[in-house]
Amino acid sequence: MDPQYFEIYSELRTTKQELLKKIETGSSPLVQPYIEAELQDIDTAITKIENGTFGTCEVSGELIPDELLSIVPTLKSIDDCKTLQYLIHKSI
Repeated sequence: MDPQYFEIYSELRTTKQELLKKIETGSSPLVQPYIEAELQDIDTAITKIENGTFGTCEVSGELIPDELLSIVPTLKSIDDCKTLQYLIHKSI
């Protein structure tokens, strides 16, 4: 595992446990599909960290900026980054 991603790895595992607990304690049926989708994304990110492919675009193979991965570690592609950058507004 790449040492630079250890903190992200730990946070992903913690978030996964929190979401699993939320499902076990009974979440709203309207929210449950979103939790399950997020769990799948977290599992994918954890697997990528473990096998050394974390931070690489699934479409183009380009590197995803570490600054964005530290904010949203479940990003899968450069297109996801562009969407995220569109949603983030800097104050003037």
